[in-house]
Amino acid sequence: MNDHELESMLKSVRTPERAPEYWDDFPSRVRVQLRPPVMSPLWRPRRWRLAWAGGLAFATLFLYLTLWPVGFVLKNEKTFRHQLAELPTHLRMFMADEHGMHYLIADKE
Repeated sequence: MNDHELESMLKSVRTPERAPEYWDDFPSRVRVQLRPPVMSPLWRPRRWRLAWAGGLAFATLFLYLTLWPVGFVLKNEKTFRHQLAELPTHLRMFMADEHGMHYLIADKE
């Protein structure tokens, strides 16, 4: 079968009898069927991965913010121990800021 015979055979076939409404609605129905589904099956694993990644990021941030002051105290541990040893003999309160350890109030001697 060559191209000419195939073309003549296709032209000889009649189109099915349909109501005019069918042909009016046909393009919109084809477009609806061509659209991807609203929620593809690939989206669900991504959502779980996003939830796990967010939880891990939150846990990391929480641990960093709770353990960061411990590093500050350990950095000034020698000064902290020295002043803590002096506390019973001299009633003093001290504080730590970005410049180091300082006396907040001191007992007048």
